[in-house]
Amino acid sequence: MDTRNFPLAPLTEILQLPSMHRWLPALLIVALLAGFRVLSSAFPETLPNFQPLLALLLCSIVFLKGHQRWALPLAVWLLTDPITSLVQGYPVVGWHHLGIALGIAATVGVAMVARRHPRPAPLLISAIVAALGFYFLSNLVSFALDPLYAKNWQGFVQAQWTGPSGLGPTWIFLRNSIAANVAFTALFLIARQSLPQITVKSGAAVAR
Repeated sequence: MDTRNFPLAPLTEILQLPSMHRWLPALLIVALLAGFRVLSSAFPETLPNFQPLLALLLCSIVFLKGHQRWALPLAVWLLTDPITSLVQGYPVVGWHHLGIALGIAATVGVAMVARRHPRPAPLLISAIVAALGFYFLSNLVSFALDPLYAKNWQGFVQAQWTGPSGLGPTWIFLRNSIAANVAFTALFLIARQSLPQITVKSGAAVAR
């Protein structure tokens, strides 16, 4: 039987999902993660740096394709960064963004490597490595630019571990960053396994 005259249905009909409905889960995720990030920043004494953004960026780059891998993290970032900066007493645009940018770049590099082996164990290890890279680079910028730190070895240790006098140790941020990366990466993995897998079959008709 000649199947060339059979028109192919549009992708949205094959999936039986209107295009808007396919975006609703992503929009819900953005809203939830943005809200969580703002709330965690508003109460830094409870869980400082326990935020989902790095895990979201890591998993998006590993599992999504095309512009989607950047769309979710960028949306959460644009929605929350001005608010969290003001809540934490930083300017909306300041030198601290250099450390954040370097940390995000390190996370992207880790994610590009993790894409080669997107299994749970390597991905959770990648989440820990990404947290370490973000912490070291962001604190390195703090050491270089923040006047609270002396520009010597003692100041470097303060930036990376003990923190400036009277403000608490910075290692707490590392602990919470690792915990958040592992926890949220695990949640993303569980959610990915739980969601129904939608497959699109070939449009060619089968003759019997």
